[in-house]
Amino acid sequence: MGHEQSSAELMSAYLDAELDAAEAEAFESFLAESPDARAELEDLRRVMTLVSALPHVEAPEDFYEKLSRKMRRKQLLAPEGALMGLVSLPFQVLSIVVILTVAALYMMAQLEQAPRGIEAAGQSADEIDEDPDIDR
Repeated sequence: MGHEQSSAELMSAYLDAELDAAEAEAFESFLAESPDARAELEDLRRVMTLVSALPHVEAPEDFYEKLSRKMRRKQLLAPEGALMGLVSLPFQVLSIVVILTVAALYMMAQLEQAPRGIEAAGQSADEIDEDPDIDR
């Protein structure tokens, strides 16, 4: 894969006439021996021709400012961003504490109402009739 990348870089440099004479000659020898490399070079040449034929487009005056602002905003709001960690962690902890508190209060309220029923469940029907503490 590193060879393919260096080959693509060489092709780009060759097409841009950035190779010195010895490098260009060595690359042309490589092309003469490799039909695949020649085909790839021709594909790259066609792409470069198509791209150069595209009309020149000017970015709006505030393009870079807006882009910079959006990038900063995404960095701040990204999950790995420090701000998101600082904001979300307290809310998560607070949510867990609230849920546990509500659950504990509910269980305590249920236990306060249930003892008579629990005690009564362990007694026979005759004992319940005789027990003056049980409200009916």
